[in-house]
Amino acid sequence: MKALLLSAAALGLVMLSVLHLCIGARPLSPTVVMAALFDYDPRNYSHIVVIKQRLSRLVVALGIGAMLAASGYTLQKLLRNDLVSPSTLGINSGAAAFSVGGIYFLGLSGTNLLWPALAGGISALIFAFFAADLLGRHRREPLNLVLGGAMSATLFSSATAFILSLDPDAFGNMLGWLVGDIGIFDYQTLMVFWPFGLLALVVLFLLSRPLDVLGIGAEQAAALGVNPQWIQGLALAAAVVLPVLAVTVAGPIGFVGLIVPHIARLFVGESGRLPLAVAMLLGSALLTGADILARILLAPRLLNVGTIMALVGGIAFLLITLMVLRRRTA
Repeated sequence: MKALLLSAAALGLVMLSVLHLCIGARPLSPTVVMAALFDYDPRNYSHIVVIKQRLSRLVVALGIGAMLAASGYTLQKLLRNDLVSPSTLGINSGAAAFSVGGIYFLGLSGTNLLWPALAGGISALIFAFFAADLLGRHRREPLNLVLGGAMSATLFSSATAFILSLDPDAFGNMLGWLVGDIGIFDYQTLMVFWPFGLLALVVLFLLSRPLDVLGIGAEQAAALGVNPQWIQGLALAAAVVLPVLAVTVAGPIGFVGLIVPHIARLFVGESGRLPLAVAMLLGSALLTGADILARILLAPRLLNVGTIMALVGGIAFLLITLMVLRRRTA
């Protein structure tokens, strides 16, 4: 049954991807799209639209959706907290703040922004943990970690706003990125980032079963031959790298890592590698669907996909929070 669900999710994602390539200011038939993919003619304008514009957006949506979903699923499993995600822990905001700082103070651009973004994501997560410890007086309470993450996100978002105010004209073409934007990308630029993302995803897949063992307790896991500190540290590192890569490419797109893990667990549980795979497929589908809406709601104008996710995610965050609170008081 679970394998059937995985196959259905994969098939649904393929169909959604074809729809993504067909829909836009200039609607194209599936026949034209397939011809562009398998028999590309550089003199055919429709083929240029498919390959140079829509396909690059699709590749980014699929990749970033999968990475954010995998990160959120792992963070929730690792921290045993259904309300955490790269956005609610401030990782996205920290990566964005340090990226903007790298641009303004160091003159960095392109792939060089990965390193300050990584430093920002790590700094934001550390601050969230520190704030949660202060709020809970060193007792781990799920809501304290969410509040710590909110403080971290607010702090680093304020830092971003401050840097932008120093020279607004210098960041005029980055406003879409700051909201979260899947634009038209050069494939060579994307190829620099994907190997890091693929490596982090492989690490999370390999750690899926050890993380299941950790769920029974650190002492019991150690007795079964699992090194808790090593597994937790490696999983946390991979879960931070993924949203940092996403922010570097498309800006701080929120809520994918919060919503999708709940849907995946609802259908396939939370043991083994299958839930992670389903979460990745659903994350890709969610962001692809959001990009379709971003392109058609105000066509021919384009909305930022981050705007769509903020609207959907804000409502979903409220519902998930209420669900978690009811579960704890039941």
